[in-house]
Amino acid sequence: MIDRETLTQVTIAIAEAEFRDVDLIAAQLKAKIDGLIVSTCDEDDICGVKPLAETPGVNLYLLSSSGACLALTRDPENAIGVVLAQVTDAG
Repeated sequence: MIDRETLTQVTIAIAEAEFRDVDLIAAQLKAKIDGLIVSTCDEDDICGVKPLAETPGVNLYLLSSSGACLALTRDPENAIGVVLAQVTDAG
């Protein structure tokens, strides 16, 4: 489970990040929030799931392990970590 305070810290860190780079934001989050699982990918790698939060350059998803495999969820109660997806301009 990801508690409300942690989720708030994550969304603020994403919103206030000087650079819109998921790897840099992930490193900052890992340093700031002890034990937080943070994964990164490109937005194009994610299909069929709506982000929990959308910001310029970075979308936020929650990671779940409620089944036999890892999956994305929108439910913080089932989340074990976060996924930061890099959004790039297609044009």
